[in-house]
Amino acid sequence: MPANTKWILINGSIIDGLNDEVVENSYIKVENGKITEVQRGEPGETEGFEVIDCTGKHILPGLIDCHVHLVWNGSADPQSVIKNEENDRIALEAYKHALDTLKLGVTTVRDLGAPDRTVLHVRNVIDSGLLAGPTIIASGAPICMTGGHVYYLGYESDGPDEVRKNTRRVLKEGADLVKVMATGGIYTKGEEPGSVQLTIEELSAAKEEALKKNKKVSAHADGIEGIMNCLEVGIDTIEHGIYADRQALEIMKNQGTFLVPTMAVMRQLISSPDIPAYALEKAKQVVGPHFSMLQEAVQIGVKIATGTDCGSPLTPPRYYYDELAIMHEAGMSEMEVIKASTNVAAECLGIEDQRGSISPGKFADLLIVDSNPLNDLNSLRGDKLVMKNGVLVS
Repeated sequence: MPANTKWILINGSIIDGLNDEVVENSYIKVENGKITEVQRGEPGETEGFEVIDCTGKHILPGLIDCHVHLVWNGSADPQSVIKNEENDRIALEAYKHALDTLKLGVTTVRDLGAPDRTVLHVRNVIDSGLLAGPTIIASGAPICMTGGHVYYLGYESDGPDEVRKNTRRVLKEGADLVKVMATGGIYTKGEEPGSVQLTIEELSAAKEEALKKNKKVSAHADGIEGIMNCLEVGIDTIEHGIYADRQALEIMKNQGTFLVPTMAVMRQLISSPDIPAYALEKAKQVVGPHFSMLQEAVQIGVKIATGTDCGSPLTPPRYYYDELAIMHEAGMSEMEVIKASTNVAAECLGIEDQRGSISPGKFADLLIVDSNPLNDLNSLRGDKLVMKNGVLVS
């Protein structure tokens, strides 16, 4: 069907991403790619509309992944796959991964690290309508210290002045947000996840420049000192947050800082001896503390947005649904997990006025599933009808 097709989804049970109530026997009108009406009962007028009968089915917003790396393919050592590739091929492979993600029902992703402008170009082509794909919110190249965490994806920067210059550079290149590497991590040899990398002065420079363009800042932050530095300068989202203690989590709650846990990738990292030995050893040390941190964050009431780190070692896009299961395991209800994957995630990305819920005026990013995910989140893994901007995804 063309992009201007008008749809009515009838007889569905709606999980809108905002409210706890499931609205049964309802219909949704979609025109020009957007939701125009959501009501209980039967639509009064259907002439000129294509009708989708959703009897016995549940309709929910398209899902959002707040942390992906589209340039990586989720193999055991994905950086080695692109290490010697030209940027044009990397961009083409990133598009393939984006399309794979959309077909799973993940209609929006936030890409948090890609070399040069590779993913920015993919985003632009999708936004232009030339190619189908998920909405991409992209940081472009991350800001890291020389030799720092995944330096091979980013712009190496030493001192506040270099950080400031390279932050301005990525924003000029069209980044939707700024990604900074506040600490070491798992998937870079010769560093520890708990080590501080960018200093508080460097983080402040990045935050100041982002504010000038009304952009958010996301921080890779595993160790507690780096996390506290990020919170002091007002970083908007903490990625991973492995060693966040109760004090840090309380600050996050009070400041409205989002936590994007990415637990699935950590479990995948310890699932196979095929990943680089240095990464396997570090992952074994952090997977327990990471899950305990997530449990405490849930208990405290930190804003948690779903993110997977998909593309990273042994974590291709289909592992999105493993992340949902882990969040539920950590104490979130099924409804809380769905909200974290829709409206809360949209708020984390700053697009809650456009996506993340089923309400008039929003883009028609929708999933139609055969059974109630509030009874079993794993039902989302199964066959589903995916609509992106009012177009059915084949």
